[in-house]
Amino acid sequence: MSAKLSLPDIKPAPPHGHLVRFLPDEEPVLVQKAHWIGFDLDGTLSRTDNPGHFEPPYPIGEPFAEMLAVVNALKTAGVQVKIFTARACEPSNVAVVKAWAHKHGLGDLEVTHQKDYDLLRFYDDRAIQIRWPGTMITAPVKSQHV
Repeated sequence: MSAKLSLPDIKPAPPHGHLVRFLPDEEPVLVQKAHWIGFDLDGTLSRTDNPGHFEPPYPIGEPFAEMLAVVNALKTAGVQVKIFTARACEPSNVAVVKAWAHKHGLGDLEVTHQKDYDLLRFYDDRAIQIRWPGTMITAPVKSQHV
């Protein structure tokens, strides 16, 4: 089962946070003020088919406008959003990712490579979602690189 990407339906839920329906066929989820939504960079927010993407200095591709719209809808509603990328394993890459985000209208987002207990949802092109008891919900799209 997979769903077409759509803007989340967001409603305030004072004083706790927001009720967010991430997919049209799902129940709303309470996103509390401490929670955050993570977005992978390469292959999720940005394209990976740019020349030299998989070779040093690993340039970041052009953005997927639909994903930027999802990020901005969440941010506009007051939901905390972070870019969750392996690029942040190298501290020098954080400024590069932040500059890319700012250039493409996402503002000053936190960039991290670490999960914590407040990560509530994660958008990623390589993830396979599992719901117990052992149901695979969606499978990733085949990678375009070897």
